[in-house]
Amino acid sequence: MKIRTATILAALAVLPAMAQPVAPPPHALPFDAFVYQPAAEVEALTKLKDGRSASKIVIDHETYFIEYVTRGINTQPEAHGHWYDYIHVLAGEGSITYGGTQEGATDAGQQEMRGGKLVGGKTQILHPGDRLVVPPGLPHLFTATPGNTFTYLIFKQRV
Repeated sequence: MKIRTATILAALAVLPAMAQPVAPPPHALPFDAFVYQPAAEVEALTKLKDGRSASKIVIDHETYFIEYVTRGINTQPEAHGHWYDYIHVLAGEGSITYGGTQEGATDAGQQEMRGGKLVGGKTQILHPGDRLVVPPGLPHLFTATPGNTFTYLIFKQRV
């Protein structure tokens, strides 16, 4: 009985040490430095060079990246297997068609499905100030309103 009691007490003494949270491993990339960019520089990041589209990744980390995008033409359908897209429309007007099925797409690697056509999706008109979340695996297609461009900021988070 004494051995059993001593064993239980020893186990109870160890439990608090085992319950301590383990610090997560350090990130492979260093923290970002402070950055200030005036509006003119930010606008220059997405100037259309070919009348089609322009984008610039401004932060690229191991689990997320941030990109400015300007669309001047229709794009091709896509679905990201491992990314959330958090989007804030900054200027112009366009639309997103989402859902349905993406037929004829090819895997560009790491479950990044691109191309083909989007069948049976819903279309949402996008205006400055609108925010949207595109979850992993959801087929989507951005379209600029004819004769216009639209610019958005996208925060992509890896899952």
